Parts: sequence; structure tokens; C-alpha cells
Amino acid sequence: MPHQPLSKPAEIPEKPVFSAYEEKEDFWMVPGYERNLPHWRLVGASYFVTFRLADSLPAEVVLRWKHDESQWLFERGIDIHWQRDEPERFRQAIAKLDPGERAAFQREMARQFFLELDQCHGCCALKAPKAQTLMADALRFFHGQRLWTGDFVVMPNHVHVIAQPFAGVPLEEWLYSVKRFTAARLMQEEDLHERLMTRAGHVWQPESFDRVIRDLGELRRTREYIAKNPRGLREGEFHLYRAEWIDGLL
Repeated sequence: MPHQPLSKPAEIPEKPVFSAYEEKEDFWMVPGYERNLPHWRLVGASYFVTFRLADSLPAEVVLRWKHDESQWLFERGIDIHWQRDEPERFRQAIAKLDPGERAAFQREMARQFFLELDQCHGCCALKAPKAQTLMADALRFFHGQRLWTGDFVVMPNHVHVIAQPFAGVPLEEWLYSVKRFTAARLMQEEDLHERLMTRAGHVWQPESFDRVIRDLGELRRTREYIAKNPRGLREGEFHLYRAEWIDGLL
């Protein structure tokens, strides 16, 4: 299948400007294991994005999360199968849930997701220095052309990054280009090829986790999380990058 041309930015901003947004999500999302999750998109927003290698979460962990989600919904009178079979009914049922209770459950599931990633399941191919360099170069490649690339950390089996796409550049399009390019390059490395042949040949898990960064306080906390994520790893097992443009915002 031929590659689609990349979207063109509506304009190239002179410098990064942070935009704050109120908490207004009206969708249901337990991160990290379902394809085709809804994602909130806002022009000018900054995002905290996580994407991971295909084998980074064991099947038993995913099954346990799905069970926990199904049970949580069942206790509130919602059949999880409505999400697939009756999406409008599911959406209306979710909208009636207490927002605070729903947010608390989502935060807990996100916490479990990130903790599980840090256990370094799978081949952990990104621990290799050449893989880290490849990822870092790919993440910064379109900086100033299609987006502002912020802080990021390349962990052994996943990547966290702050990104601020320019108007007209879909976040998922940029992510796809990064994942597609790096997958092809990683598979060319003989010592990584066999380790990466998982999930029927996929290098990356197709779905990503992303969240709009609401205010400067959350931006500061997100930076701290990225900086502290490699704790427990030895030097050379991760690649941490701090973006100067975010220093200027804070």
C-alpha cells in the first residue's frame, strides 16, 4: 500500500506557547490495551504520550485488566459488550456515571499500566544504545517543522514523550511516522531482529496512550515523571532528553 503524504501544518509558530484546557473529557478510556480507543484532540494542545513495544505487557496482565474493567462496569449496571455492540447505549451509560468515581478508576488503571511497563516485560530491545539513539533522533526529527518535541525518555520497552503538534498535524499521524520508521530500522539490526519478532511481526503495540496536559502544574508534574521514570536503571539502559523550550514556559 503506498504511503499517504504527511499533512501540512496550517502555520509554523514562531515559538512554543502553552495552552491550558479545562477537564472536559466525555469518553471512556482504560489505557494501553484496546485498539481504536477514543482520543481527545485539541488544536494547540500539548500531550503526554506513551507508546510501547508489542511484547511489553504479558497476556495475563491484559486479561486481568479487562476482567477488572468488566467487573467495575457490571457493578454499575453496564455491560462491557455494549461498547462494541451498542456504542451509543454504552456512551450514554458511561455519561451517567459519577465523574469523580469514573476519573478515580481511570487514574488507578493508568497507574497500574505505567507500573507494569516499568517491570520491563518482553525483549526490552530499547535498552540497546543504538536503539536509543535511533528513537531519540526520530522523536526530534520533525521538531520545529511539524511539532515541538518536548522532554522524552526512551525506556527498555516503552517511550514517554511530551509533544505539541502544530495546527493541521494530527498527533496520531506523527506517532505513526515515528513508529513506522523506527520499526523498519530496528528490524534491520541483526542482533535485535529476532528479539523483536513478536505479535506476528509487529514491533510496536498499535495503540498509544495520550493525555492532554491541562495546565502548567500538570506540565511540571509530567516533566518530573519523565525525569524520574528511569530510576533503578543503570546509566546506558535509557535515554533521557530535556527540552529547553519547556524550561522557558515554566
